[in-house]
Amino acid sequence: MAGRRTRRYSAAQARRRKAIEGWIYIILILMLFGGCLWLLTSALSQIRTVKEYIVDDSAYQVLASLPSQSEYEVQKKEEELAVANEIFEQKDSYPIEMVIQTPYFVMYDVQGKQVLYAKNADDKAYPASTTKILTAAVMMENTPEDMIFNVGDEQDMVNPGSSLAVLNKGQSKLDRDMMLDAIMIPSGNDAAYCAAAETGRIIAGNDSLGAEEAVNVFINKMNDTAREIGCKNSNFTCPDGFHNDKHYTTAMDLLRITLYSEKFPEIAESGTKTYRELSYLSGEQIFWNNSNKLIQPDSEYYYTYATGLKTGMTDMSGYCVVATAERFGHELIIVSLGSENSNVRWSEVIALFDAGFAYIRNNDMG
Repeated sequence: MAGRRTRRYSAAQARRRKAIEGWIYIILILMLFGGCLWLLTSALSQIRTVKEYIVDDSAYQVLASLPSQSEYEVQKKEEELAVANEIFEQKDSYPIEMVIQTPYFVMYDVQGKQVLYAKNADDKAYPASTTKILTAAVMMENTPEDMIFNVGDEQDMVNPGSSLAVLNKGQSKLDRDMMLDAIMIPSGNDAAYCAAAETGRIIAGNDSLGAEEAVNVFINKMNDTAREIGCKNSNFTCPDGFHNDKHYTTAMDLLRITLYSEKFPEIAESGTKTYRELSYLSGEQIFWNNSNKLIQPDSEYYYTYATGLKTGMTDMSGYCVVATAERFGHELIIVSLGSENSNVRWSEVIALFDAGFAYIRNNDMG
């Protein structure tokens, strides 16, 4: 009897076990179904999201509306020009007051971004050979570093009585460094015309352009550049500054031109040289002397802190100079135009430099 009861009990257990297993299978099937359903729903959601991104292209439209690189550069130049205009158009608010004879004058602190002194700085004046700062800058901006300049028919355009670097038509050959020094150190009008003709051909993209046409292309570029950097009352008719009633600028415009020239450190470096002795690529032996007395150690007007830059003089322009000096971590630029006396030119520039550096010392260190 006991064995029969045991067999019945085992059969009951087996039935319960099968029932439990059946429920487990059902639960697993339901879980598998639920998982598949979730995956399907997620996939449909992703597809819908992708479709939404494809349809909603507003983000791409925003990117497409951003300025191009050239537009950005134009915008940046306009912003920089607006800032410069605020600085240069101060009226009766300069911190240094002095009485000087020179009729057109401005002194600017480069690091402080401040005009420290000005006199008739927006009035029309004749720049004489200080024009060559712009000539040198336009040449540097538009010629390759390995440029070779060949002296040619443009020499027929050089006026009698010009200061010369002694270039020989049809013979002399100069590299760009030589040409820059020929413009800046002896203030060679012959060098200015050679640079203008050779650079003008590059600007025009025409190597066979005649001398006069090439020089005119260069002069047009000078005027375009002056306008682009914010010059208000300037017009240039030649690359050397030989007097012409229609060739004029202002002290403030020439300050702008000098600041523009600082894009090319070679110009400032050339302006520091007291002399240069060299041989042209064509063999001629040349010696040049710089007429800037501020940088000549044996001159009575030697100024310890002077670093350059360019002198000029004609009967109509008077004695002119763009002078630079550095002290206390600041560079001062002085533009002096129209002095009736060379000695007065140097004396007043030195006096203004001293006043400018004293102001910087008192404000930076006091």
